[in-house]
Amino acid sequence: MQTDVLSALGLVLAAAIMNATYTLPIKLNREWKWEHSWLAFTILGVVGVPAVITMSTVPGLWSIYNRTSAATLFAMALFGAGWGVSMIFFGLALSLVGVALTFTISLSTSAASGALLPFIGNHPERLFTAQGAVLIAGILLIFAGVALCGLAGKQRDQGTSEVPGSGRGGFVRGFLFALISGVLGSLLNLGLAYGGGIQAAARDNGASMVMTSNAVWLPCVSAGFVPGVIYCLYLMKKNGTDGGMIRHSRWYYWLSAICMGLLWYGSVLLYSLSASYLGSAGTSIGWPLFLSAIVVMSTVVGVLTGEWKVRLHGPFRTLVAGLAFLVAAITVLSIAGRMPAGT
Repeated sequence: MQTDVLSALGLVLAAAIMNATYTLPIKLNREWKWEHSWLAFTILGVVGVPAVITMSTVPGLWSIYNRTSAATLFAMALFGAGWGVSMIFFGLALSLVGVALTFTISLSTSAASGALLPFIGNHPERLFTAQGAVLIAGILLIFAGVALCGLAGKQRDQGTSEVPGSGRGGFVRGFLFALISGVLGSLLNLGLAYGGGIQAAARDNGASMVMTSNAVWLPCVSAGFVPGVIYCLYLMKKNGTDGGMIRHSRWYYWLSAICMGLLWYGSVLLYSLSASYLGSAGTSIGWPLFLSAIVVMSTVVGVLTGEWKVRLHGPFRTLVAGLAFLVAAITVLSIAGRMPAGT
């Protein structure tokens, strides 16, 4: 049992590192505009990589979808498209406020909205119970943590501009984009909630427990790539850069998009595997641990890439205080989710 727990913790850490670093290959595409890189990632990374992995790991995949009701697939696609819009805002925030703040703000906001919205929608009567009080406490901790992280970014940009091209106006827009990304990003969980039957069918067809979730992910991310493609094509037309994607491309630009997809989707698969090692407590323990590890690792990446300078005072200390609030908030939300109904 102890070996399983240690293996799970190692997988969660590896998954968090992969998730926190999946956007770094975009820095290799020096001759491409943002819309070129994000379009390549949207097509090859968001759809291409999951599609290849899913078709390789789920037997009889298309027969499963043929047996699934059109209403279920439509609902999954609708929420997936909303998540796709969140990915656009996430990518825009990256270019304005950097890796550390984008991941921190977006993930934390997503954790808050992902916990609060279904709770209010499905169990409004529990809001004034002990479980509701713990949930609200977690949300307030997230608000405090996000506010501190925002303050840290503002303090940083008032000194030396450590994120090229951010500026004061850019920081405000990037901060708002990350917030919007977090709220819309929680829609993916709603899309996945409709896929219980698909997951069971994949298991009946012989897919492993870890890989059954691939059959649920694919309809969501396939719809989610549509807003990204439309927006990138719009930007290319608006900015007159539609011809530059092919003209200025290098072979490794396309490879970087695939690498982004492998890191992003691979982190999800590793998390799923870690949850299986933890048994029945997998989602309740593994998920908050996974989110917390991503928040911390994205800050480490921000330090290593020069977005933040480690100091015992000033903006970095404020950022660390914000991270402490956010890690505590994710833990509190996890406790709320495990509390018995009516407490």
